[in-house]
Order: sequence, then structure tokens, then C-alpha cells
Amino acid sequence: MARRGAEQPHQAGTSLRAQYEDTRRQWAARQRRSVWLSALWWGPAAVLFGLLAGIGTRYALFGLLVTGLVVAAVIDVGFRHPQSMDRLKERADAEAGTARELRLLQVRGGARSLHDRFYSATSGESFEVEHLVISPRGVFLVDSKEWHGFDVRLLGLDLFVNHVKQDTAMAAMRANAATLAKALTEAAGGNEEVGVVDVTSVLSVHADGITGTPRVMYGVIVVRPEQLPELLRSAYPRWSAATTAHLASVAEVLLPAR
Repeated sequence: MARRGAEQPHQAGTSLRAQYEDTRRQWAARQRRSVWLSALWWGPAAVLFGLLAGIGTRYALFGLLVTGLVVAAVIDVGFRHPQSMDRLKERADAEAGTARELRLLQVRGGARSLHDRFYSATSGESFEVEHLVISPRGVFLVDSKEWHGFDVRLLGLDLFVNHVKQDTAMAAMRANAATLAKALTEAAGGNEEVGVVDVTSVLSVHADGITGTPRVMYGVIVVRPEQLPELLRSAYPRWSAATTAHLASVAEVLLPAR
């Protein structure tokens, strides 16, 4: 078992991957039942097509080939993953990719990272925390977006995905960061060096053809994953290594694993 409080970047995307595996198993069970029950009609139809092809060409082997192709086509269509399910796996892979980049901050920047966490307040407010970086420079709430195959455009201070402006989603990110900053400040109140915690929102975009980053948009820093280590590392630390470790331990308790 991993030591509590140690950075575990391999756990990023765990909840999404578990959701994908559970969805895949349920979907496969349904499809197996559906395909084999429907074989009561498509099976005879495949044999009939094969017979007609064999008789029409006077080649029995060709008829067998046609039957085999029809059966293979039905099975291929029946067991082809829906796009929504594949997107779950791609999102999990994106979170894991972001975590790999953040791991460099532990080695070179003295940062601590938490992945795949959940914040819940007594007031009922709650949200997911994909990545939280606690470094000597500050605290960063990082979200990963898997947008390969999407039309992603950065126009001035506006971010569009498939022609939809992302200002509402960015506002939610800023609000979550402010809530988490207040909670961390209160939880670490016994340490004078910590002081008032500010949490900066960062959006890690996994997409093709993204240029002009890092860029601040709606108060959120938009970056490509490979830019994260350089962006979050600083030669002018706010906190000592001991204080950074203390704040990371506070965040570990505040944010349970999803």
C-alpha cells in the first residue's frame, strides 16, 4: 500500500477508468444477449444469402464465404463500442497524461500533487478535483480536457469548443478554486507561514493544433499538458518545503479519493 500523503500520479483518471470498465462490462453483457437472441432471424438470413450466392455463381465455396461475411458483419456491428464509451477511456487517459507532466514538478520543483479527489462541504457544495498541485509557488487546481477531434479555437480572450463559448465552464472553475482556497486556508489555520491560500485555476487542454498558450482566459490559465512543469515552477517560492508539505497533508485530509 502506498504511503498516505505520497504523490500517486498513476491514480489520475482512476474513477473515470473504473466507470469505463463498469460501463464496458454492462454493455458487453447486453450486446452478447442481444446478438445471440437476434441470431434467430439473422442466422437463417445469412445462410439464405449464402445459398443464393452459391446457387447463382455455381460455386459452393463462394456461398460459404458470403455466409461467413454476413455473420462477421453482424458481429462487428453488434460489438462495436459506442463513441460515448470510448470517450470515457480517452478522458481517463488525458487525466493520466496530465499527471505524468505534473510529476516533473515533484522532482524538479518540490511540489506535491493529488489526483482524482472530491471536495464536499457541510453546506452541501461539492465538486470533483482532477488534479491539485501544492508547490512552493502556490496552489493550482488543474482540470484536464480531452478535446482531440474537437474544433478548439482560442480567439483573443475567448475559448470556443465546437463553436460553443466556454465562459460558463470557466466561471465554474474559478468558483471551485475560490471555494477550495477558503477551505484550505481554514484547514491550515494553525500554520502562520501558510497565511491566506490562493488557488489558481489551470486548464490542461489535450487537443491538436493548439497554439498561443499559456494564455489567461476568463481568469483561468489555459495550457498544453507539456507546458505545465515550466508554468507551475518558480524561482521565487512563497512557502518553504516544510510548509508546502504541511499544506499538502491538509489537502490530503480535506480531499478524499473519488
